[in-house]
Amino acid sequence: MLQQAVIAIEDERFYQHRGVDVRGILRAAWRNFTRQSVVEGGSTITQQLARNLFLTPRRTLDRKLQEILLAVEIERRLTKEEILERYLNQVYFGNGAYGVEMASRLFFGKSARELTLPEAALLAGVIQAPSRYSPFDNFPAAKRRQEVVLDRMVELGFLRPDQAEAAKKARLQVSPGPRNLGLVGVRAPYFVSYLLPYLVERYGEDAVYNGGLRVYTTLDPRLQAIAQEVVSRGVEEARRAGLRVTQGALVAVEPRTGRILAMVGGVDFQRSQFNRAWQARRQPGSAFKPFIYVAALEHGVSPDRVLLDAPVEYRIAGWGYWRPKNYDGTYWGPIPLRVALEHSRNIPAVRMLVELGPQAVIDTARRMGIRSPLQPNLSLALGTSEVTPLEMASAFATLAAGGVYAEPVAITRVLDSRGRVLEEVQPHRRMALRPDVAYLMTDLLRGVILRGTGRAADVGRPAAGKTGTTDDYRNAWFVGYTPELAVAVWVGNDDNSPTNRVVGGSVPARLWARFVKRALAGRPPADFPMPEGVVRVPVCVKYAADGSCQQQGWRAVLRGSEPAPSPPPEVRPGSPPEDATLQPQSVVLLQPQDGATVTSPFVVEGRAVPGAQVRLVVVLEGGPAPVKVVDTKLPVAPDGSFGYTVESALRFSGARYRVTVEATGPSGASSTATVTVQER
Repeated sequence: MLQQAVIAIEDERFYQHRGVDVRGILRAAWRNFTRQSVVEGGSTITQQLARNLFLTPRRTLDRKLQEILLAVEIERRLTKEEILERYLNQVYFGNGAYGVEMASRLFFGKSARELTLPEAALLAGVIQAPSRYSPFDNFPAAKRRQEVVLDRMVELGFLRPDQAEAAKKARLQVSPGPRNLGLVGVRAPYFVSYLLPYLVERYGEDAVYNGGLRVYTTLDPRLQAIAQEVVSRGVEEARRAGLRVTQGALVAVEPRTGRILAMVGGVDFQRSQFNRAWQARRQPGSAFKPFIYVAALEHGVSPDRVLLDAPVEYRIAGWGYWRPKNYDGTYWGPIPLRVALEHSRNIPAVRMLVELGPQAVIDTARRMGIRSPLQPNLSLALGTSEVTPLEMASAFATLAAGGVYAEPVAITRVLDSRGRVLEEVQPHRRMALRPDVAYLMTDLLRGVILRGTGRAADVGRPAAGKTGTTDDYRNAWFVGYTPELAVAVWVGNDDNSPTNRVVGGSVPARLWARFVKRALAGRPPADFPMPEGVVRVPVCVKYAADGSCQQQGWRAVLRGSEPAPSPPPEVRPGSPPEDATLQPQSVVLLQPQDGATVTSPFVVEGRAVPGAQVRLVVVLEGGPAPVKVVDTKLPVAPDGSFGYTVESALRFSGARYRVTVEATGPSGASSTATVTVQER
């Protein structure tokens, strides 16, 4: 039945000619001329077999003559049955399926021996143009083509009219299964499935699958194998742990060239050919926040700017009030931008988005490499617009490359079967960010790994990144980079069902670290090159109970904005408790500095013993009588940092502010620190 259907539509005089059908060539030429389009080909089945087995797809007179001579020779050596069998076993049906058996399983989930008449006619119709007549992508066209096949079978006496009509009316059940079955046995199938659409669009299916093209790619086989193992094993471990994670994806790119070194679009290509690395758009959650803060840095916002982490609501026209919340439901009050990003606080990010405007953030994301649609609303700050892992990897690679965006590329060169160069791909790079902005953001994102939500991604070498988790734990991300690699990891479920409280700092961060450690094993650690205009200054990252610095770190600042050394703060210890487990000096004022000149509003920032209660009192002096302008308790971050923006309604040149903070530690020990500053 299938053989008759193929003969009817591809070569009706198959059993009469000797390899070349002159009558068929003339008939096809006349029909194509009268309809002003190619509706019928002139090549016999034997000619098609000769072309597929021995020749290139180039359409030239020389190749056509070779095809005719080979077809005649094939007819001399093989019987008609052998020719038809070989043709049916190698002809291409699209979606990576060669031969009727693979095509039958691809489209209908059954062996070719089990095909019904309607199914056989549909398969036969696909051969002429697999893309145009694919039942997956264009079922109406495939159905119309099937009916043409059935009509030809009636004309040739293979069917009675009533049989053809019944077959046309029969319901076709196309398999919902894999769309790239032909790639199951291919090395790095997810990567290859990313290449194929481009190659087919540029060179045509015949050239790609039968033309002997040699395609040189950017794939690193070692990294690809590591990536697949990390994703498959990591998701399986999460599943066994009851975390309700069934899928994952990983993309690794080379920052300075955009070369895709590894691409894994799922746990097992044989079970699912859907490539989540570039076909699946998912909400990135907090992994989107770097785009907000990059835009802020571009607009002159300092990494040490104090942002307010406190409840806020916004009236949305036609919707009502929107009240964003933090992941843990708490609020830390005034905190530096650096801390807000490290600990992925939502409210400061929303406030910064409001200050900048959503479009400014979208423009920044576009320049860095995000191509998916981004909605200009306030929830953009929480990562509600969907993106792909490939986009996120290439966008973060822009930071790793010092602000230079390199378009992702998977192919370096394409040669034809004779070794002639058809295409040579060079990296497409452009300046997306100022180098100092890119470096400052990298410095901030290093803090995410060293002190913040991404500590599980610490690989023992300079690295930066960001966690991302969406509402109801439906998506979890870690996107990060070293100078050599930019890698995006996503885990979740295809049906968008929630995981069991999986966050970006858990499974994705661990998978990211596993991949990067193995990918860079044996290579000495490299640091991010610091551009002109940026300097590193010392900063205390861990304070002792007496206020002294227990651990010193470094932070990047723009040249010319380095803070002056702070004088020792005035300290007036309170009465220690009987157990006296704390040293008296338990609070330090970091800014403003004593004797500094300020302009209201100005920021007060300090450190206390973690867990302390802090009270801030600001008194305005220099007028007829001292006026207390601030008297409030301040929330303290887990690392002991606190901040507040002082804004006085009474302002006059030469006025002095006496700023006093009092901290009471968990054991009851208390201390104070005071500075005096002057209004400009």
